[in-house]
Amino acid sequence: MGEAPRGDLGEAPRGDLGEAPRGDLGEAPRGDLGEAPRDCGGVTRVYRESLPHSRAQQSRALTRALRSNQGVVTLPTLTALGFSKDQVHTLVRLGQLRRLHRCVYADARAPLSDSAHLTAALLSVGRGAWLAGRTAAAVWGIDRISLAQIEIGVVAASTPRRAGMIVHRSDQAPPEDEIRTRNGLRVSSVPRLLIEVSRRTGDPTELDALIERAVRENLLNLGAIEATLERHRRSHGMAALRRALHAYRPQPQRRSELERSFDRWLAQHPELPEPQRNIRIGPWEIDCYWPSQRLALELDGRSYHIAVRDFERDRRKDAWLQSRGERVLRISHERWHVDRAGAVHDLLAMLTLPPVRAA
Repeated sequence: MGEAPRGDLGEAPRGDLGEAPRGDLGEAPRGDLGEAPRDCGGVTRVYRESLPHSRAQQSRALTRALRSNQGVVTLPTLTALGFSKDQVHTLVRLGQLRRLHRCVYADARAPLSDSAHLTAALLSVGRGAWLAGRTAAAVWGIDRISLAQIEIGVVAASTPRRAGMIVHRSDQAPPEDEIRTRNGLRVSSVPRLLIEVSRRTGDPTELDALIERAVRENLLNLGAIEATLERHRRSHGMAALRRALHAYRPQPQRRSELERSFDRWLAQHPELPEPQRNIRIGPWEIDCYWPSQRLALELDGRSYHIAVRDFERDRRKDAWLQSRGERVLRISHERWHVDRAGAVHDLLAMLTLPPVRAA
């Protein structure tokens, strides 16, 4: 999935609709506007100090409405401003507005930000909708945005169909802690979006990348995720998500288990020098230390993914030791049990290397 995505989520578009179009706003429209759904997302922000009476006032009111809503306006808002359906069609035909979704239009003269496209998608589905799955991940900054397939969550008896959207339907409203507001957009929480992604694909590589980025950005509380997992325990895709989370979640006694396993292995190899254990070098405690080789071995019983603070602390620790001529080798619980041969090879190679002299 590459680097953390960059985009313009949250940026407001620039531009001005300008004066009212020249010509007859009452001209019969071309094509079918379609009936407004029961809820087109509500009326976007309208300045109601006075309803526009003239064409120029109408145009200025529309410009203000567009500017205050990232260049997006709904049909109910246009109606509130005094535009008829025929007039809306004329604005579209003359290049003043463009239709984004059913009952949702945009300023055709100004580029739209990613955030505006997402706002338009939410407005088209209706009040109470939220951004879900990969789209939610993009809003949180842990995936790349795709405007070609915007994922939307909605509470409905049947699944609404919208071109260019993937709709996640729910029978009941999600718990409050599963829907958040980010950059002004209603969006799935990180635990919920992981469930939504797993439900759709169950791709372990994708899930692992999303989880790792979320933890690195301090967006995922691995202790608190248990409540969300329990609520969705019967959902499709939960098995894949639990497997992906396994290496990231705290495991009781994992560190002592790794140390005991390493001690048993070391006892079977008396040809190797015995290390000093749990000694302090400067401000840091070292699990195993071979002074002749100036080698510090850290047995990471918990994956570095579990806590960002641990990861950053370990980086500071390694940098401090290396700046003083110490070599550092880290062996995680996962590697010791999955790739023990590789871990042992690295350890033996570093034990046979001459010590690095301090600068």
